[in-house]
Amino acid sequence: MSTQAKTMINDEDDVLVYIDPAKRAIVTIALLIGFFGIHFYMRAFSMCTSYIMADWDAGQYYSAGKALQTAIMVVATSVSMFLIPKLGIRKIMGGSLLIVILCDIGTLFAPNLAAFLICVMVQGIGNAGMVANMIAMMNKIWQPSKRAMWLSSIGITQGIAAIVVPTLAGVLIDKWGWESVYFVMIAIQAVGFISMMIFTPKDTTQRNYVEKSFDVKGTILFVVWVCCIVLACNFGNAWGWASPAILTLLAVGFVSLAVFIVVEYRLGSTAIFPIKLFKDNRNCTMIFLQSFFSCVVCMGQFVFVIYYMQVVMGLSAAISAIPFTIFSVGTLVMPTVYGYIYKKTGKCKALLVITMLLVCANCFMYGLFLAPTTSLGMIYFISVIGGLGHASCVTLCYNAAEEYLPESRMADGNAVAYIAICIAGSVGLAVMQAVANGVTASKVAAGVEQVAASGAGYVAAMFVAGIAGLIGVAASALLSRKIKENGSVE
Repeated sequence: MSTQAKTMINDEDDVLVYIDPAKRAIVTIALLIGFFGIHFYMRAFSMCTSYIMADWDAGQYYSAGKALQTAIMVVATSVSMFLIPKLGIRKIMGGSLLIVILCDIGTLFAPNLAAFLICVMVQGIGNAGMVANMIAMMNKIWQPSKRAMWLSSIGITQGIAAIVVPTLAGVLIDKWGWESVYFVMIAIQAVGFISMMIFTPKDTTQRNYVEKSFDVKGTILFVVWVCCIVLACNFGNAWGWASPAILTLLAVGFVSLAVFIVVEYRLGSTAIFPIKLFKDNRNCTMIFLQSFFSCVVCMGQFVFVIYYMQVVMGLSAAISAIPFTIFSVGTLVMPTVYGYIYKKTGKCKALLVITMLLVCANCFMYGLFLAPTTSLGMIYFISVIGGLGHASCVTLCYNAAEEYLPESRMADGNAVAYIAICIAGSVGLAVMQAVANGVTASKVAAGVEQVAASGAGYVAAMFVAGIAGLIGVAASALLSRKIKENGSVE
């Protein structure tokens, strides 16, 4: 047998979860359909929410429910990634998608706010089980020679959802009501679930899997500190930062965080969040920081630009969504380009630095140039720049886990990146919202008109996002191959 043939066979077999090579593509496509269904929900939900809650006095309860959903998603990520090596794809990812479908149905027929919020929170379990394990499975199913290409398909799927779903959901809502969005969404998710059950082999357990105990203490502490800090940031301006409730939330949150770090460090590789790996391998810390701050800086685009266009510039929801659509086109196209470069070079540090600089430039330019009279052309141009860099928190952060961590800790690296993004989407966004609210309140107190004051708050949040992104640039630059094998486990 030729050396080339032997290399090909070894490469085909160099996977942690073995699936017949002839069936890997169809299994992956089935997973991607379900993954698309999850992102359909993520994009369409915000458009449907106001219609769903039109007859309910949601108030602060909805914000609390969403905050708790985030905590549930992060914990569910760790739980599902703990279980999937033993139970396999069908039980964990298929079960997660089934939870999402059932929660969609529950939302569709929710009789009151309480039932709706329960569905929202429980849906976090299903979302996490699909999204986090999708990334890990790409690394485990596919051999190194094809891994980057299939990882890029995740970004493509997200990009398609980001481009297609908002417009489609808007048309469906206008013509047939918000319920029609859920019927279409459930149908797509059902196709993904059925395909997964048909094409995925029964045995997709991880090779050489050694079961370890589950970190109950860490799980509880994580829920406590995330919920407390997010709720404090969300309600700080409304309740007063010096109020007993906010001070208590902050105190409990930070104390729980400190205890969480100590507990997780002592547990080592059995922790839900591998704190010890942060010490053993500095690259893990850099991956966490890069993932966290790349998400924070992108949130500036996703949230505050749309707010500015609607509130300050007085533009319609359809027009204000265009920058996000343009941004998403970059999400659709660029992960494939970066994935190809990574496949050819085997290096992602330069790509991470460049993409982080692009999303930082995006936020700083918005902060500098956004004004009530800013042309739409300028806004769209700035969005293009951000779209070119969005891959920093879509695929490249996971490439970094592959390149800079031991193979035995690659799944931990994927979890670290995903959890960092989830925390940024809750805690990071809550902090930026608190900054925006604080600046707005100070401007109003100084006699500035409400709309102008709100605009100043949104601009401040954009600058905060840009500054945060620079930390991600530094973290990307500090990744080192020299310490790749540090923290390896048998």
